[in-house]
Parts: sequence; structure tokens; C-alpha cells
Amino acid sequence: MMLLEAKLTALNQQLERFLVLLEEEALALSSGNSEQLETLTQQRLNVSLQLAEDWRQLAEQLGLPANSGLPALRLRAFSDSQPTDNWQRLEKQVHEANRLNRVNGRLIEEQMRRTQAAMQVLQSASSRGLYGADGRMNDLLNTTRSIDSA
Repeated sequence: MMLLEAKLTALNQQLERFLVLLEEEALALSSGNSEQLETLTQQRLNVSLQLAEDWRQLAEQLGLPANSGLPALRLRAFSDSQPTDNWQRLEKQVHEANRLNRVNGRLIEEQMRRTQAAMQVLQSASSRGLYGADGRMNDLLNTTRSIDSA
């Protein structure tokens, strides 16, 4: 049981780091801070890899496949006893991470929607020849048109 508690402690610590990164990611997405997102993405990847390894070790210790979910792990670890505080904390953090991940996914989708809309405006403007290669507007003072044909 002591080894199980040690693994749960390690997982909880990694999840705490992951939750902080998810919260920072949400703030960066909300404010459009792409530079911070770059840094957070790398940090999130590193923590995710460590989380996956800790999860794999816990599942292995319990004799389950690495992709086992919370219910299977809980059943195996606490089939004849109440889950420990450490386990309950783990469950809460996993659910919070899932929630924040969904929120961030929605924020990313919204950013992509706005970016695509802006791209369409720019592509539409460029296809009409409003801007020349030098970045200036074309046809601003077309002297061949008469005032009554405009």
C-alpha cells in the first residue's frame, strides 16, 4: 500500500503542474498571447509525457494495461477498502484537467474561427486586386472612369 501511495503522490504532483499549465494556457488563449502559448505548449508536452509514464507505472503496479482508466484502477486498487485521500485528490484533479482541456479546446476553436474569418477577408480583398505588390491600394484614383459611370 505504501508503494501505491507513493505513486499516487507522484501523479498528484504532476497533475498539479499540469493544471497550472492548463490555466495559464486558458489565459494566454483568451488574451491572444501566442508567444506565451509557444512556451506553454512545450512545457505541457513535457508534463504530459511524465504524467503518461507515471500513469503507466501505476497501472503496471496494479497489473493493468497502461491505457486503463480511473474506474479500472480504482476497482483494482481499492476493491476491498475505501479509496484514500490521495486517490480522491487524484480523481478530482483528473476531472478538473478534463474540464480545463475542454474549455481550452473551445477557446482554440474560437481563435481558429476568427483567424479563418480574417483570412477570408484578406483573400477576398487580394482576389479583387485592391492591393498591389507594393502593399498600396490599386485603382484608388482610376482616371479612366468618369464620375457618372462610377
